[in-house]
Amino acid sequence: MRSRADLVSSLRSLGLLQDPRVERALRDIDQERFLPEELASLAYADMPLPVLAAPGSTTMPSARCLVSAVGLLEPAPGLRILLAGARGGFPVALLASITTPENLVVAERDDALRKVTEERLGAAGLDRVRIVAEPPSEAFDRILVMDHRRTTLTELVPLLADPGTLISRGRGVHDLTFVKMVRQGGENLQLAFNEAPSRVAAGGRGSEHMASVDFGRLFAVEDLLTHAWEDRITGHYDQHFQDVADETFSGGPLDASSFDAAAEPRKWAARRAFQVAYILQSAGELERAADAYERSLQLTPTAEASTFLGWTYSFMGRYEDAIASCHRAIEVDPAFGNPYNDIGAYLIELGRLDEAIPWLEKAVASSRYCCYFYAHTNLARVYLHKRMPEKAKKALLAALRVNPEYAPARELLRRLDHGNDYFG
Repeated sequence: MRSRADLVSSLRSLGLLQDPRVERALRDIDQERFLPEELASLAYADMPLPVLAAPGSTTMPSARCLVSAVGLLEPAPGLRILLAGARGGFPVALLASITTPENLVVAERDDALRKVTEERLGAAGLDRVRIVAEPPSEAFDRILVMDHRRTTLTELVPLLADPGTLISRGRGVHDLTFVKMVRQGGENLQLAFNEAPSRVAAGGRGSEHMASVDFGRLFAVEDLLTHAWEDRITGHYDQHFQDVADETFSGGPLDASSFDAAAEPRKWAARRAFQVAYILQSAGELERAADAYERSLQLTPTAEASTFLGWTYSFMGRYEDAIASCHRAIEVDPAFGNPYNDIGAYLIELGRLDEAIPWLEKAVASSRYCCYFYAHTNLARVYLHKRMPEKAKKALLAALRVNPEYAPARELLRRLDHGNDYFG
């Protein structure tokens, strides 16, 4: 799993962590203090994180979103800052370490979130931060909107000092941008940022490069991750990723019907971290996906998360690590069919065909596997490589009996029937 130092290094390489004061705050503030005790192993993951150990809990933003917002805010010692939305207290602690606790006011309208924020800040020695239910009628040099769904710019802009700056997530046509409101000389100027300004990201001597982050893509992924944690279905993609989790865990220890999420928050969080990992994997964010699968395994070891972690490793070309992860999956649940098939598939990629056959046969014989047609088709691939067309055809027909619409099996069978010399 990624450490605090790994997270800081990643944010720097993205070009988002430019202000040394923000970097120092990230290195100094213990994120574990601002997470539920049961979910402390999620600390320093670059993804939205639940504020409470309960289904539907609001989330704190991912580190990359938080650092982007704080960077645009340009906080500095001595400035009076209003934070609209506490998000569990971690964003508050970051800003308090840059300015001073006395200069920071937090407006949190949710009673439960306000209470937990007070407790966490007090435990962190930041009890001098003022926490209120409604934004006070005072002037602030900086305003950062963390809860853009329940707070409008109309009510906050009048609180800006002159000069002053407000940062918020956009709404409407600006939904996938950061909005920066600047007050200067009695006039208000609104800017929309679609991407982080290109900046030099230094990883060491000779490794400087220009970095730019597309905020539109960042927010599109962030929203899917947030919806997964907060149990919200707002569109087709949310439903798809929830369906994948439902199908994958069906009949297993994290089947939604097999445990009480409120009574077993670690299991609930392990399932949600898995869903988040799959979203990141689908988005091509493989390093973040691997980290999220590892967080899921820390919370509750499952064959499903180990298997999908191996799948992610395979996309990275790390086949030996992928095979090792599948072996760990089998140790947890020998009845789960996926890792047997996946080991066979990875051995095929490594050219170790004879080793692959018994693993694929174990997948076909397993008692809990949603996709037996994968294993049958992979067996056919092996037999085709070994110039055994009759065995290959038998395996492909078995695959199509399970799933008549599986296109790769249909195409291989078509080529075999037409006498094509094709080895897939």
